[in-house]
Amino acid sequence: MKPIEGGKEIAQELERHKIKRLTQQDILNAAQKYGDSVVVVAERLHVQRLAEHLAQGGIAAAIPYCQPENFEEVEALQDKFGAISRRFSERPRNPQNVARGGTAQALARYSSGQQQGANVEELGQDQIRYTSPIYLRDETCLSCHGTVGQELGESDYTLIKEKYPQDQATGYKKGDLMGMWELTFDKMDLVAFLNDQPKKSRRPR
Repeated sequence: MKPIEGGKEIAQELERHKIKRLTQQDILNAAQKYGDSVVVVAERLHVQRLAEHLAQGGIAAAIPYCQPENFEEVEALQDKFGAISRRFSERPRNPQNVARGGTAQALARYSSGQQQGANVEELGQDQIRYTSPIYLRDETCLSCHGTVGQELGESDYTLIKEKYPQDQATGYKKGDLMGMWELTFDKMDLVAFLNDQPKKSRRPR
């Protein structure tokens, strides 16, 4: 019998679209893996863009690039995995980064040293929360978050205070915990991505 034309390709395509039987642990592992991916990309781009803009135009040029969760590349990854990312701090610069409720509890676990690495947990039936600590690892960050009058110049701090009058995010040293990433995964969207299927939900962003 003559083999079907393109039979191997057809079989591979059918296999690719076969719905995987995913356990709860599979889904949590995926949230951990893709959460790590988003954070790695966001932090790498963050440091790179801050360094470029600080070199070109100082603090004034760098300030708009201190929200890596809004970078186009990061938003594209979030959309792909069915996640929404935010950053939170106990000493925020932007009032939008104040943690509340379960997010504040997760952040407290990092600041107390109870939690040190990335973590995933279920939020009810439909969502998974991924968290990861943010440490000040790069000297570049001290230009905006170091001690005023030392790494952070007085006139530069005046610029920061004009944009963020309630700023609390100075006085950091290299290695300090600055806050936490939180990614909220829509479980249905994540399962759809793992099965190479169209997204089920369309959450407002």
